[in-house]
Amino acid sequence: MHVKRSLPMSLLGANLLLNLLYSALGGVVVPALLEHADPVNKDVHLAIVMTASSAVTIAIRPLAGAWSDRTTGRFGRRTPWIVAGAITSAIAVAWLGQADTVIAVAVGWLIAQPLLNIIESPLDAVLADRVPERARARTAAYYGAGAALGLAAGAVVAGITVDNLSLMTLGAGLVLVAGMIGFVMLNPDRAVEGLRPHRQPGQWRALWRSRGFSRVFIARALVVLGQQMVLVYLLYIVIDRTGQNAADAGRTLAMVVGVHIACVVAGALAAAGAARRNRVATVVVATVVGALGLGLPILIPGMAGLIAYAVVSGLGRGAYVTSDLLLLLHVLPSKENHGRDLGYFGWATLLPQVVAPALAGTLLTLSAGSYAVLFAAAVVLALCSVPVVAVLAERTRA
Repeated sequence: MHVKRSLPMSLLGANLLLNLLYSALGGVVVPALLEHADPVNKDVHLAIVMTASSAVTIAIRPLAGAWSDRTTGRFGRRTPWIVAGAITSAIAVAWLGQADTVIAVAVGWLIAQPLLNIIESPLDAVLADRVPERARARTAAYYGAGAALGLAAGAVVAGITVDNLSLMTLGAGLVLVAGMIGFVMLNPDRAVEGLRPHRQPGQWRALWRSRGFSRVFIARALVVLGQQMVLVYLLYIVIDRTGQNAADAGRTLAMVVGVHIACVVAGALAAAGAARRNRVATVVVATVVGALGLGLPILIPGMAGLIAYAVVSGLGRGAYVTSDLLLLLHVLPSKENHGRDLGYFGWATLLPQVVAPALAGTLLTLSAGSYAVLFAAAVVLALCSVPVVAVLAERTRA
């Protein structure tokens, strides 16, 4: 299988755009709209809206992938879903930007987030479908770097345009459509003729019984849960360590996150060579480096500890993104069901994001507000993932 030269950079760009929307909307636009609609109860509304949208997304993610697996026609399996998802998402996002009541914001985000996932599931499958194993390391690194850059860019763009959200959401939707249409035109899918066979009952159970898939899933969920527990409270951690007010702490947080994202991108690109030679060993090393970074704020006080965390955990997280994706693609059990299987694997990220705020809040309550406990818990969770995935070493060595 030959990899088209434009595909790695195209995947980087498409994933950057998609994650830019996720970051801008979920991190800035929805909270800002809820604040405008009901400043007094904004926290409660935000928790309800985000929990509900996550629940819908958890259901939609594997379905979108499975639907794309079964799609036939001249445009192939993935292209119709990527384009349709982009157009419908753009409409939903533009409508969300006009929302001025809590109900309107809730409905808008409950529609927009699942529609964005209708793009993501088939987009993930493009990498599995079209990139042979010998070329996956570099492509996976580009794909992971695109996600990290998109998350950072989304926060920046939304923060700059927060005073004109209706214009920003309209523009973001149009850019998303243009970007995804550009992606499928540069990288056309192969036509799929005839009827695809019906799925046999019980296939999804066989997926979870797959030793490789289930172990990579559990390990990813543990790592993401630890990371999210820290990220959810990072602004408060900055305030606690620096004594700054909320506005100054927000600027400090932006600097810390910027350093972290830069290191994530560097780690993702740097790990490609090692991951190509030995996927599991690179995942293990990246996990340990990330855990070390999460532990540094416990040992180093003040801002120095946060900068050390941003750099070391960022490098580890970036290397983990590349090597873990490469390992996942290697252990997928069925070439015919890449979309569905990658959709289910998305739960390894979505479920920890739902659980992390409640778990972190419980730990803070039990520890009388000690943020060091969050870092310690994240270290333990990351290290617990190592033996889960390490046993796959002999089976997956390239």
